[in-house]
Amino acid sequence: MFTEFCPKLRELPMVSSAITPKRTIAVLIGVAVIAVGAFAIVRSGVFEPESVQGAIPGPGSSSASASASPSPSVSEEVPTPSASPTTPGQIKAQNIADAKARLVKYYETTAQVANNGYGDWADRLLPFWGNPDIWGPTGDAFEQLANEGRYTTGAAEVVSSEVTEYKPNENGFESVALEACINFDAVKNFDANGDPIARQEGAPSRYMFSYLIRHQGPDTAWTINTETPQPEKAC
Repeated sequence: MFTEFCPKLRELPMVSSAITPKRTIAVLIGVAVIAVGAFAIVRSGVFEPESVQGAIPGPGSSSASASASPSPSVSEEVPTPSASPTTPGQIKAQNIADAKARLVKYYETTAQVANNGYGDWADRLLPFWGNPDIWGPTGDAFEQLANEGRYTTGAAEVVSSEVTEYKPNENGFESVALEACINFDAVKNFDANGDPIARQEGAPSRYMFSYLIRHQGPDTAWTINTETPQPEKAC
């Protein structure tokens, strides 16, 4: 279990695709860099662990996906959100708007956590994660960065996000699949001595991510359930 490697997670309830983390929600990723890149960080690929960009997974990292491949974009079919959604179309529009806003908030919160030395990552970011494939490896990575005294300045930016799939659910477990362009240009990494850590040569700083964001029931928070970096897709 990933909790063996991340002591802070032992005290927290497991969160399935149908259960919201029972920690107080603070605020989401320094996305404006997201993604502790937002999500599961694999120790291989274009970026080495020591060059994580502002707490977001770098190229070559990925998180397991529990959903099918996204269908063609349906963003053009989405009506304008309603102040008090009642019809299926209005509810869909509101859910999509809320899911997109949640992603932006997640990146903003992640940036705040990374800028502050990663020490409060559990309290701030666990409410955004709805799948152990994300909070397990990402939590481990953040804990290691905190122990090493690493930190960042700047924040990643969600440049754009397009809906690729929307699934309604009468019990309040709707899901929204997004293709998002994330820009890490403003993020700078530093070691415990305050010395800058250069981005690996040739590694992209602006590229696409695929997200599955799920509503965790009526009157509960949206969580990020899958996150897949696509460094080969410039944006």
